[in-house]
Amino acid sequence: MSLRSVVVVALLLWFPVGALAQSPTTGAIQGVVTDSKSGDALAGVTVIITASGVSTQSQITDSRGAYKIANLPPGRYLVTFYYLDSTIERSDIIVGIQKVTPVYLKMGADGGGKGEVVRIEGHAPTIDPTSTAQGITIDKDYLKNIPVPGRTFESALGAAPGSQGDVLGVAFSGSTSLENQYIVDGVNTTGLTFGTVGSPVINDFIEEIEIITGGYNAEFGRATGGIVNVVTKSGSNELKGSIFGYMQPGFLTAPAVETPSNSSSIDVVGDVGYRADLGFEIGGPIKKDKLWFYVGFAPAFTRIDYTRTTKTQTDCRRTLEDGTRSDCDTRLVTQGGFADGTADIDPDTGFFITDDVDSEVRATTLRTYNTLAKLNYALNPQQQGQLAVSYVPGSSRRPGLFGPASYGRKSSGANTDVSLKWTSKFNNDRTEVEATLGLHRDSFTLEAIDDTLQGTPQQILIGGELGTYGRGFGESQATQAGCTDGMTGGDRFPFITNCPMDSSAYIIGGPGSVYQDLEQRRTGRISVTQRVKAAGTHEFKAGIDSEDNRSTNTRALSGDAFLYNQVNLAVDVLRWVQIAGTEDGRERFDQMCTTANPDAEVGGMLQFKCDFLGNLGAEGTGVVSNTFNWSAYVRDSWQIRPNITVNAGMRYEEQRLRYAGFLQGQVDPVTGETFGKNALVLKNEWAPRLGILYDWTKEGRSKVYAHWGRFYESIPLAINNLTFGQPIIYSQTYTPTLCGEVDPAIGAPNGFGCSTTATEPDQGTQLSGVNGSLVAPGLKGQYIDEIVAGAEYEFFDDFKLGLSIQDRRYGRVIEDVSVDGANTYIVANPGDFPKDEEAKLQRRIDAMEAGADRDLLEKQLEMFRGIRIFDKPRRDYTAMQITMSRRFKNKLYTQASYTFSRTRGNYPGLISYDDNVILPNASTQYDLIELLANRIGPLPQDRPHYVKLDGYYTHDKGKIGAFTVGARFRALSGIPQNALGSHYLYGDSQSFLLPRGTIGRSSFEHGLDLHVGYARPLKRQMKFEVFFDIYNVYDNQGTFNVDDSYANGVRQSQPNGGGGSLQNANPVSGGTYDDLLWVKTVNDDGGETNVPIGRNPNFRKTIGRYGPAYGRIGARLTF
Repeated sequence: MSLRSVVVVALLLWFPVGALAQSPTTGAIQGVVTDSKSGDALAGVTVIITASGVSTQSQITDSRGAYKIANLPPGRYLVTFYYLDSTIERSDIIVGIQKVTPVYLKMGADGGGKGEVVRIEGHAPTIDPTSTAQGITIDKDYLKNIPVPGRTFESALGAAPGSQGDVLGVAFSGSTSLENQYIVDGVNTTGLTFGTVGSPVINDFIEEIEIITGGYNAEFGRATGGIVNVVTKSGSNELKGSIFGYMQPGFLTAPAVETPSNSSSIDVVGDVGYRADLGFEIGGPIKKDKLWFYVGFAPAFTRIDYTRTTKTQTDCRRTLEDGTRSDCDTRLVTQGGFADGTADIDPDTGFFITDDVDSEVRATTLRTYNTLAKLNYALNPQQQGQLAVSYVPGSSRRPGLFGPASYGRKSSGANTDVSLKWTSKFNNDRTEVEATLGLHRDSFTLEAIDDTLQGTPQQILIGGELGTYGRGFGESQATQAGCTDGMTGGDRFPFITNCPMDSSAYIIGGPGSVYQDLEQRRTGRISVTQRVKAAGTHEFKAGIDSEDNRSTNTRALSGDAFLYNQVNLAVDVLRWVQIAGTEDGRERFDQMCTTANPDAEVGGMLQFKCDFLGNLGAEGTGVVSNTFNWSAYVRDSWQIRPNITVNAGMRYEEQRLRYAGFLQGQVDPVTGETFGKNALVLKNEWAPRLGILYDWTKEGRSKVYAHWGRFYESIPLAINNLTFGQPIIYSQTYTPTLCGEVDPAIGAPNGFGCSTTATEPDQGTQLSGVNGSLVAPGLKGQYIDEIVAGAEYEFFDDFKLGLSIQDRRYGRVIEDVSVDGANTYIVANPGDFPKDEEAKLQRRIDAMEAGADRDLLEKQLEMFRGIRIFDKPRRDYTAMQITMSRRFKNKLYTQASYTFSRTRGNYPGLISYDDNVILPNASTQYDLIELLANRIGPLPQDRPHYVKLDGYYTHDKGKIGAFTVGARFRALSGIPQNALGSHYLYGDSQSFLLPRGTIGRSSFEHGLDLHVGYARPLKRQMKFEVFFDIYNVYDNQGTFNVDDSYANGVRQSQPNGGGGSLQNANPVSGGTYDDLLWVKTVNDDGGETNVPIGRNPNFRKTIGRYGPAYGRIGARLTF
């Protein structure tokens, strides 16, 4: 940050002028008071704002008749105007988070009224004439009366126009769900490793949710998606609260529509057994007008019932001449039947036909305990503080599903958030300073259900058959009888293997990966807001904040190893290791590891000293990752006139991504260089923001606006662990006979013998991850640029229409790339290597003597130049939104939106939807140059049409009670479909055989949810309510995902089809569907063969559906 910028911030901190902006957890009320006859401004009007549990605030209108009162918690307020003998009240004024509510007034300049109080009915306008931010605000009435499909706040985020769900959450405005920032009570609670929702606050504890999908000011950053700002409830001068309970029983869930798949010998389907939570929340005064409390507690319980079905393939059918399937006849073909020694195939799907053998239900249970405690303190109206603590411990138990039930896992963890905020106003409210300290902490532990297995390696059995495994590991008698081949009198299909385990694994032993992880973010923020009169009114706000993000990730395996047993073919023993040079003298590096030299020109084997990392808690198993972020901003909201506002701001951000703690100060055994502290430092992330607004009604009932801004990504910690944490796995491959004698339970040698043998592996060894990653010189931060423009108008009280456009585009992306066939990875800006950085490195090389060091730098420079051959990442989002909202007092509420949008490019963002790889900034999308072919087109987020309609109506019959009906309707376009193939190095769904999106689009989807409630008043302001929510009312289980794999990595086994062979394929650049007939397979060396690829029989068919209809019942007692 420049000296000039520091001076500007310092001046803003100390210059004593009025402070009137709202904080991230509060809002404001502003307006203009004019003479009802002449229209002239009225100066000297006293404006007082009151509400229960909020200190009274007041202000006197200035020479323009203007006033603004800020730092108001969300809620309903009474605004009273005093002028001479006149007193006028405006009640039921709603204030939202980060919103300015306009309250304009016309009154007599003569002060007539003789002490009478005039009460004006009707709500204030719902348009914020000072903000260009797009999005919506969700209050507690919405959460109570709309059938929100979940119990925590993230389930309500889909109400925002321009939002859509993805595999990890809710995405906004063409971005992925990992690009959002989540703020709870002023503290950043975003998940540290990936950027998911970090603190899922239960809806009953929430006062209001602000969702900003674009156009936000300089106060907000570290997000290229949306900002979700949650404010929890607080105590007031009235003691009030509720007791509540919700229940989703399994019998209120409709049967799921079956999605055809190629059945394995074990199929597992999960259904909700029940979801239930009950709790209470209460708040009130400890000392009225001084100190208030709020407490909530709500345990939640879930059981998922997994129906586990064992199946046998059949050999008794054939396809008839008309293409239909015959009945089952188990006699041989030579005897007049249909058995031919080949498993039957369904001609419609290409899948194996199976018969059920046995079925059982295994249940997973989950428990969480939602806890919130909050204190609010007002020393006086100018000095106020808040302390909020949220603690959500939880646990789960999941049985083994593809093996014995006792080989399952149990987990536990806790989510903790602490926020401490203090707001001070000085110099007759001329200066306002807000300081916030925060802690976000998330712990997670995973281990074996059976403690005796905690030290046992997990073993994955691939191949073999279930009959043998069933006898060895205690499958049911029915499974043993139906799956055992050659059983006298019991084998219905004696000419085939009844229950092969080729397409799914059988899992035995310990839990495998064990975890004792911890994420923790410490934050501090201070801001100052001041007001200056100069050519209108300037409202300056400046602030600085810092984050220390730290995680401890576990690298440990039960029994110190993981076994991949390809029955009777090979056994792979995998271990987490740390490596050192052969001259390293540390005692724990007591093993030797060998691997092929990734430099094919040099060839040969590399050798390192190794430490085989032990079980949980052993040295080296806890890897500490750390990133330090800080930012500063300044923003001026300039009201040239009360109805013309210009918002101009600048934000500066820095990120310091550090090497894992165990690497810092150590010598890299590959390059010989010493690891420093910082692996990557991103500076000069300047993010300007500029917006302008005009209210043509001059009453806060309209606005026309435009905004331009730049927004930088905050890189999640996953890249620290993966790229800068040297996660190395050592693989040793054995011929099974080296593991010992045949184990009758497996029908082959048990891989466990190879995990303890001193015999050298005879099929090779490999270190994965040893080569690490380079950081390209001149690397710069990832950002998007955005333009929004629109208009809103309140046609009459509480009825608002809006029209807006939004354009978002990537300006730069950070990804790892490889220019040498995935041997070396470079963290870079794909497509960009600065010329000045190239020249610097070249001058450094020119100054060096000939030798190994110079050769290494020359090789690196050549790789850096190769970054330019990659296509620059593109993600272009363009949208038009039409919005409507209507509120009639507390009885009727509706909000609706229609979004037309297109999202095109070659890079979806931090989630690689095409192959479901979730590695932000380190995905496979830019690892190989050949993977970029055909990627430009409609991205997975491209859903052109999206209609949303929410509403509720309450019919109050007084003592009889109140009836409420709420509804939630969604309709949206389907997802783009592609034709994907397997890559010889990277596996399934990596090659775009045809240009993105040319295959078509899945069907248009829609759904309706309903809420019905009845509330009856009781004594002493108590009310009892019962309600019933129905989700997916007409049970439309539409397509959530389709199978885009045209050619799987393993050819589908079928009669005369060459089943089981590997197949990879290269893209057909610019090709059409007809060209797929001519695509040939690629061998393991990347060479094209003359063998045509085989079409996946499930291509373009549904593989994931939206959930079935279900019901939820509940009750609430409020007081």
